[in-house]
Amino acid sequence: MISRFLTLVTILSLATTATAQEKADAAKPAAKDLVTFKDHISPILRKHCGTCHNPDKATSDLNVMTYQTLMAGGSSGESVMAGNPDQSLLYKAVAHLEEPFMPPKSPKIPDADLALIKKWIELGAPETSVSAVKNATRKVDLDLASVSAGKPEGPPPMPENLPELSLPHTKRPHPVTALAVSPWAPLIAVAGHERILLYNTDDLKLVGVLPFPERIPHVLKFSRNGKLLLAAGGRGASVGKAVLFDVVTGKRVTEVGDESDTVLAADISPDLKWVALGGPAKLVKIFSTETGELKHKIKKHTDWVTAIEFSPNGEMLASGDRNGGVYLWEPETGSILFTLGDHKDMITDMSWRADSQMLATASEDGRVIQWYAEDGFPTRTLNATAGGVAVRTPATKGKPTGVLSVAYARNGMLATLGRDNTLRLWKTNGDQLAKLDGFTDTPWRVVFSHDGERVIAGDFTGELSVWIVKDQTLVGKLTTNP
Repeated sequence: MISRFLTLVTILSLATTATAQEKADAAKPAAKDLVTFKDHISPILRKHCGTCHNPDKATSDLNVMTYQTLMAGGSSGESVMAGNPDQSLLYKAVAHLEEPFMPPKSPKIPDADLALIKKWIELGAPETSVSAVKNATRKVDLDLASVSAGKPEGPPPMPENLPELSLPHTKRPHPVTALAVSPWAPLIAVAGHERILLYNTDDLKLVGVLPFPERIPHVLKFSRNGKLLLAAGGRGASVGKAVLFDVVTGKRVTEVGDESDTVLAADISPDLKWVALGGPAKLVKIFSTETGELKHKIKKHTDWVTAIEFSPNGEMLASGDRNGGVYLWEPETGSILFTLGDHKDMITDMSWRADSQMLATASEDGRVIQWYAEDGFPTRTLNATAGGVAVRTPATKGKPTGVLSVAYARNGMLATLGRDNTLRLWKTNGDQLAKLDGFTDTPWRVVFSHDGERVIAGDFTGELSVWIVKDQTLVGKLTTNP
């Protein structure tokens, strides 16, 4: 009996050991896919960086000649953040994503070498083929304790001496796929091809450009304190991410999400704790901005998630989809609060009123619905298309001309954009104040300036029009290809 028991224990022990080994082996990349410091990265660094970063001349106290000295970093901190190339100083410098660009006063190192460095870091930065990868660690200091609910102390955040970029000039302007305005400063962010343009809304001058190598920004949102800019997007059926930029310095603070398709909707919570995003996967995902950890994955939408926005008080998260579904969630728990089911077609945009009591949703069904957040009931419906009613045309194949964008001003006024190529301004009581046109193509996005005195709308041609709200005077034009 004892003999049989020991045999069984031995078998179970061997099985457990084998299972653990199988899991460990499965976690490792195949030998043909493995990139190591010794075999791949060291020759690249010695060739391109060894002149300045060696034991005899360790510029910035960084020596790249051995694995141990490279991983120790230099005077600027750790050079490699295992598992995260976009947070690694080494990769950002050689890929010319952040200054100082390396090698100095020289072109970027070959793309093939950059790809190897990136892949090596993504795999955990192993030294050799038999060494263990390093665990990816991440902690982003957003100074959450100092986040204010209203206007932050001091001058409002504006870009200052942003690094110059050598992005190629595009042949034509990029459609205005995303548009956002700072809540406290005369600053507007506009989506371009692999870039984000920053304009001053007072003098309409370009104040800076931020790189977005992920390709197309489909979402731009300023944090409620105006210190961060969220950009989300990517490449269809390829990659999707949400990136946070420091408005003043233009530096990437962090990124969340690693989607296999482009991000179509995203927002950052007022307390900066959460980033929510959605897209073709039909999921609402809520990530921690500090750790990048996925906190909630909500499966409720029946089609692509096309709009997401936190309430200004941070207590609710609204999301809408391509099937016309709208839901309110509690961000902390991920639990559902209300189902808002009156729309009959795709949700194109949404906007919260400053007091968090009202949510406006725009749809391809030609309507804007204002919802009372306390009970989830609609309080007013605006037929925000030609003639004040939903008009069906041959071009829309019998469907109503849709509403593509909606935005609240701080005083409760609304702006809407329709497929009938018109911008409409609405009083707080729901009466139409003005109708503005003159677009050369379909207008996509509309926002009010931080003080509510101007309204800005961008169209498919990449042109933005700026009006004075008070008398509806057109004061200027902007472009995504300056």
